Amino acid sequence: MTEEIAIQVNNVSKIYKLYDKPIDRVNESLNFIKSKKYHREFFAVNDVSFDIKKGETVGIIGKNGSGKSTLLKMITGVLTPSSGNIQINGKISALLELGAGFNPEYSGRQNIYLNASMMGLTKEEIENKVPSIIEFADIGPHIDQPVKTYSSGMFVRLAFAVAINVDPEILIVDEALAVGDDLFQKKCFSRIDAFKKSGKTVLFVSHSGNLIVELCDKAILMNDGEKLIMGPSNTVVNLYQKLLFTPKDKLNNVKEQIEKINHFGIDNNKSHTSDKKSDFEEHRGIYHLKEGLLDEQEEYFDEGLIPSNPILYENKGARIFDYKILNYKGENINVLRFGKKYVLSYKVHFYEKCQNVRFGMIIKTKTGIEISGAETAKPGNGLSSIDVNNILTIEFEFTPKLAAGVYFLRCGVVGIEDDTEIFLDRQVDAIAFRMLEHKKSLMNSLVDFDITSSIYKL
Repeated sequence: MTEEIAIQVNNVSKIYKLYDKPIDRVNESLNFIKSKKYHREFFAVNDVSFDIKKGETVGIIGKNGSGKSTLLKMITGVLTPSSGNIQINGKISALLELGAGFNPEYSGRQNIYLNASMMGLTKEEIENKVPSIIEFADIGPHIDQPVKTYSSGMFVRLAFAVAINVDPEILIVDEALAVGDDLFQKKCFSRIDAFKKSGKTVLFVSHSGNLIVELCDKAILMNDGEKLIMGPSNTVVNLYQKLLFTPKDKLNNVKEQIEKINHFGIDNNKSHTSDKKSDFEEHRGIYHLKEGLLDEQEEYFDEGLIPSNPILYENKGARIFDYKILNYKGENINVLRFGKKYVLSYKVHFYEKCQNVRFGMIIKTKTGIEISGAETAKPGNGLSSIDVNNILTIEFEFTPKLAAGVYFLRCGVVGIEDDTEIFLDRQVDAIAFRMLEHKKSLMNSLVDFDITSSIYKL
């Protein structure tokens, strides 16, 4: 292990024994014929290797159960590998799942001393850091109450405050930050950014592809305990999205594409300005796969994207039904291609006479941010009157230019009752749709504004 490497993982596996019945565990321990097994082996992590250099920020992404947290626990020493070895060059501070390393009976202040002493700080060093830890956690008088009385948000505030303020050389953060509120998350990510700029190493696990791309230089894609690929974060996140939403019968095709990318040298822990650069195009420091390595997928309907619990509201004179997204062939789909035209279509049955009726649609992110929408008319300029038992079909044509990911559509119909505009019916999160990766786009945000760039030599 060279001095420039902060974390080296060599052929690491973690195997658990699974028993069908509790008695099988006893039978196996008393069994003198060692060849007879009463268990099945489950590889939580299977033969994983990678190096992380000092000063790098690396994300780990993958589906639930892919081995991310198990891998972090082995790196931090919480778990022992079944095989392989891990070498660490530097002092580690880790924020894993809630509760790790804290005594629930101790107060927050006492847990600061407990955690910091476990990281090797002297009592004098801890006392010097306590004020900054308490200030960052910002939980007020609760700092002197037992942590078993804390909410999950208060707990993660204190845990992160300790982890970031003990001057580690390597910071490891699991998904625990997800329970913090928006303001505290922003505060944490600002501190992580400052940590990066100081040349320290960060290993970060998240399900948020945007966050991985924003924070990390590289990323590792885990799946079923195996490391599929390590490379530039934007490329890895695109592959994660593709793996996550591809139908099961086509998963092997995605894995073959990943193997092809690995073959071209992306997973070599070397600078992408090596002799393999001919397989990549450089643009402002970001490497994009050339044509042919990632084929454009065709649009289709994914039954796994049907919202199971759409938010329903009481209707008042009208009912929305038969809502769907149609392509130019009139096919019902929910997996869309970048920059193609689609139609949101829904029907409205009016079971009462309604006045000054307007219709609308809104596209939102999975976190609820409204990113686009339209109405059929301005307030007060809707259809003047619709009689009982009329059924209307409403269509909105749209051309999505969005980053790969899942989005939600809201449908609504409003009318005027007693001089006040009210919702006659609305379907919130009625349709979920996924944007496929657009390999030709150089956008690095949520929405494409058709930005172009030029480079001039002076």
